[in-house]
Amino acid sequence: MTSKTSFKSRHRIRKSLKNAFTEYFTEYETPKLVVIHSAKYAGLLRIMQILILIYSVAYLLIYEKGYQKQDTAPISSITLKVKGIGTVNTPDNKTIIMDVADYVIPPSENNAIFIMTSFIQTDQTRSTCAESGKLKEAVCQNDSDCSNKSFTSNMNGRWTGRCLLSPETNVINETTNATKIPKGLCEYTGWCPPEDDNRPTIPVQNIFKFTIFVKNFIEFPIFEVKHKNMADSLKKPCVFHPEHYKDCPIFSIDYIMSEAEKNITERNLMLRHGGVVRIKLDWDCNLDRNIKLCKPEYSSSLV
Repeated sequence: MTSKTSFKSRHRIRKSLKNAFTEYFTEYETPKLVVIHSAKYAGLLRIMQILILIYSVAYLLIYEKGYQKQDTAPISSITLKVKGIGTVNTPDNKTIIMDVADYVIPPSENNAIFIMTSFIQTDQTRSTCAESGKLKEAVCQNDSDCSNKSFTSNMNGRWTGRCLLSPETNVINETTNATKIPKGLCEYTGWCPPEDDNRPTIPVQNIFKFTIFVKNFIEFPIFEVKHKNMADSLKKPCVFHPEHYKDCPIFSIDYIMSEAEKNITERNLMLRHGGVVRIKLDWDCNLDRNIKLCKPEYSSSLV
């Protein structure tokens, strides 16, 4: 009984597979079309078709340039060069002349540049002298307090192991007592005297007249196209201006800081305490046109 049931089941499966295979190659279906005679629905359908056509052609193809291939990973390299002569008026009525080698520190960086706008005059020389009194570890009573001390970042140099005890001074009669006070400062060898960060900074004059030459080379590897931001038509020296010299890659510090910070007080604080400004070059090129028409847009902002 069991064998007959299994035989009938296998027979039905084979028959179903055979019928399905035969129908697949011998039959086909077509959608049923219904024709509606209505001006209202026909007009609505044509309006929808026209809107889809306008969206596809006018927006996707023409405005968004959907027919074009895009390169979103161009290769770029930037070189920065600063020009300008700065002056510093010291408290002792002396004038220090500074050029690029003095205020650009370090001389070269990767896609960045550092310009010194103010500094602290220390008048230091390499010698041995007493450590700064602000360093608690430097207070001593004898030489053993200065020996076998591990170096820390707060130290101004290498300690010699000597404790310098200063004579006590009588402020009233301006005489010096030969007796030594019980506490002194450890001696170090290095730049003397120790630097005092609380001294007021001296600004560098004419900093707004400095110029930065931004040289940018760009390559679109997909299209094998190379370009630069320097226009061949610029034959004479120029300084960037948003209306008259838009293609000039030389920017004044005054323009860069004015674009990055509109507040004059904040700009003066940046010159005294420092700040980070980003210069952005935005390339949006249509390579269907002449490559000379491919020009970057410049912008600067605070970081």
